[in-house]
Amino acid sequence: MLYLDASALIKRYLNEKGSVNVAARFESGEKIFTSMISFGEVHAAIARKFRLRELEAIEITRIRETFERDWLSGLSVLDLDLRTMSVLPRLVERYPLKSGDAIHLCAAFWLKDSIQHSVAHDHPDDPIEFGVSDRRLGEIAAECGFQIFDPEDQV
Repeated sequence: MLYLDASALIKRYLNEKGSVNVAARFESGEKIFTSMISFGEVHAAIARKFRLRELEAIEITRIRETFERDWLSGLSVLDLDLRTMSVLPRLVERYPLKSGDAIHLCAAFWLKDSIQHSVAHDHPDDPIEFGVSDRRLGEIAAECGFQIFDPEDQV
């Protein structure tokens, strides 16, 4: 199972270093998770490329449609609430995290804990990989015990 933060998820929609590796994970059929905050972060990244004139109007429309189709049926989106965010105060006390990064890490922790405690999960020892292209966040997530998938580092 894979949790993608927005820095890795955006590579599904924009042609960047590591895009092929993210596409392969989607095509593999594995369950891919992200949190609600990714909706805003991905749309903001797409819009930024458009404002910088790196995307044409037809491209931004196609990319948005693909993202929203994935959002509805290709991704498992985690809600953000007090349960999901319960470790946030301790994380930001211990690590120098930006708010969005802390939210992604909290959601991944919640997912990991939920899966481990689920009797319906067939393979409770399967790790939750944390997909991230932000080197600093990846280092913190690794320190927290996550296996890291950085699409830019994959061969």
